[in-house]
Amino acid sequence: MKRIFYVLLTLVFCLALLAACGNQDGNKKPTSPKDMLFLVQDGSAMVQIIRSDKLDANDTETKCAVNIMSAIRETTGVKLSVNTDYTGMGGTPETEYEILVGSTERPESKTAIEQMGSKDYAISVVGTKLCIVARNDLCLKFAIEQFFENYLYYEDGKMFISKKLNVQDMFVLDENVYLLVPAAGGGKTQRYDESVAIACLQGIMNRESPHKVYLDDNKETPKWLEVLQEEGRWLENQEFLELSSFTELLELSLDYIKKVIIWDPEVPATVNVACTVAGVEDGVVMTQKMYDQYKDILAGKEVFSLVGMFTGDELGSAKNEAYRWAIENYLEKGLCSTDYLCSYIDSYSFRASGNTSYTVVRDWGIYHRAFVYDLSPWDDEAPLDDPDQDVGTDHETLTMIYEIMLEQTRDTAPFEVCGFFEHQKYSKAGNNTNSNHGTVATEWQYAKMMTPYNGYHNTCIDSAWNESFHGLYEVKQLENNRPTESVELEEDVVYLCFFMGDYDSTHPVYRYLKQAWDDSRRGEMPFAWAINPNLIETYPDLIEYYYETATDNDYFVSDASAAGYFMPNQVPEELWPKMLEHNLKYFKLADMSIAPMVLDTDHMSELALKYMSQIAPDGLGTVSQKKNFMYKDTVVTALLGGGYDRYDPEKGAENLAKVIDAQFSVSNSGASLCMLRCVWSTPTVMCKMVELYKEANPDKEVVVVDIYTYFDLMRQDLEWK
Repeated sequence: MKRIFYVLLTLVFCLALLAACGNQDGNKKPTSPKDMLFLVQDGSAMVQIIRSDKLDANDTETKCAVNIMSAIRETTGVKLSVNTDYTGMGGTPETEYEILVGSTERPESKTAIEQMGSKDYAISVVGTKLCIVARNDLCLKFAIEQFFENYLYYEDGKMFISKKLNVQDMFVLDENVYLLVPAAGGGKTQRYDESVAIACLQGIMNRESPHKVYLDDNKETPKWLEVLQEEGRWLENQEFLELSSFTELLELSLDYIKKVIIWDPEVPATVNVACTVAGVEDGVVMTQKMYDQYKDILAGKEVFSLVGMFTGDELGSAKNEAYRWAIENYLEKGLCSTDYLCSYIDSYSFRASGNTSYTVVRDWGIYHRAFVYDLSPWDDEAPLDDPDQDVGTDHETLTMIYEIMLEQTRDTAPFEVCGFFEHQKYSKAGNNTNSNHGTVATEWQYAKMMTPYNGYHNTCIDSAWNESFHGLYEVKQLENNRPTESVELEEDVVYLCFFMGDYDSTHPVYRYLKQAWDDSRRGEMPFAWAINPNLIETYPDLIEYYYETATDNDYFVSDASAAGYFMPNQVPEELWPKMLEHNLKYFKLADMSIAPMVLDTDHMSELALKYMSQIAPDGLGTVSQKKNFMYKDTVVTALLGGGYDRYDPEKGAENLAKVIDAQFSVSNSGASLCMLRCVWSTPTVMCKMVELYKEANPDKEVVVVDIYTYFDLMRQDLEWK
């Protein structure tokens, strides 16, 4: 990873700087040997490094001590020993010359801490010992960096400092430095709770602070931060300070935190309510147990607790009481975003398992001060997480939310609903055997329900990392590919068009698309990559990367349905002008003109066709249409499925043969025109599938065309005489 500022791992680099001296005489470079305290001389170690015996190997002070040793060895070839301050049986005897790191039991360390006073760190020689002490772990790492940069010297095989060295100073973080933060750790509930708090701090810091926060998980792929630091990309020269703990992030965020909101694990919905409050009021969300752990750091911050506020006595549902309280106190008062709602899965089943997939996305809601909820769209059955509520209570509360958003956005722009639903709570999945609704039907019900209220979906299916960070990037006008030559339709020819789909939401754009994009056979055949252009708001830098690294055979179109997942038939006529404006804005920015997967429960109405043909004049594909036709100058096709296999090219070739044969029978020209939506597959699988089909059908002429050519061929077929 380029240009990451690893405080604990770049001490060797700091040694090479040997930067300017301090202002006091004792902090200047000594010129006489009598004023020098030697750490290394004549190839030998003159000191030992001491850390507290009370700390384990994973503690920051211990790591600092080890890294000081490593840095000195790398520069001088001499290894200093690292020992603890325990001098009893089995311990290490105290020596005259030592480097004391952190809060050791040596009296010199205690003297240095006293001298530090109200400052953040001290670097001083007390007697014959070098003491490096600090107010907290982050300041200690900074102190060590300052020591290596400014007060340590290496000449003629000698490493030394001034015997009079005495520095007490404040930790100062350059405004241009961003923060690289580790993902939450610990046990299951601890990991969940810490992840929620990190998301709050990340959202607030990325909105209010010059020190932008990027959450790192070295288990997650792809490594987008590495990609975005490549030459010419926006983070190429950006320095990051790598933090080692949540505590360090909390310390650096204190100036931006105005409130602590305590949520109630007994009412899982309150984690969402707390996040709504936190976004509006710049707060951090914690459980009471977590707050007790960090209350000294958070001393002086206002604390607001939701614990015990919602009992179910009023509505028969503590869950809905919590959301209606938030509606009354935040949404109705116009305090929340009118651009976004966040449908984020609450803690009902996720906290106990330590599942943080719907906590890492919460920075986006905090950043935008969005209203956060998790409710069922069904009015005919109670959800699994609240089985004793009056049937339809969830649906009523959700309707309240949508009605308020409609009133607030009617004359402006549609709002985006970020997030997804927990399958087993609201559909026939997992152990929810009492539900009568399938998962796909529930997904469609959400879209059908929100669309008439001026909403559209970004079905963020968990683990969409760092949205509030990536969203800081200002994308430029994108340029899509277009075919350079036209193709004349011929009889008996098989025309294949593949659009690589299900990238209509943030998670697959973040993760799955990159895996397919890196496939070695991308570029061999034309592929249409389906990315909903409204995602430019969330991952502008990622989408720009895809455009800039596209081959001549890569094209971009939308997925479900256009600039967001909505159902065109459900858009009221009075809302269509704003919906049209919204879609045209993002289609123009993404240089798109085809929407090959428009979703709805029925054929598109005349009203829907009127507007959708303006959004995607070069082609519309729909799930509900059964026939191909022309709407004015726009081709409308029936979207085909099943003509591939995501993983197995041989099975895919067998499936493809059936689709091809069927399409011969429905064309006007005698050709077979097949546009197939391929979900999360790779170019290699698709290329092999076509090759196997050709081998099995040597008598057929097969041409793979780009999606623009496909729609033109379909137009020719519809006009065939």
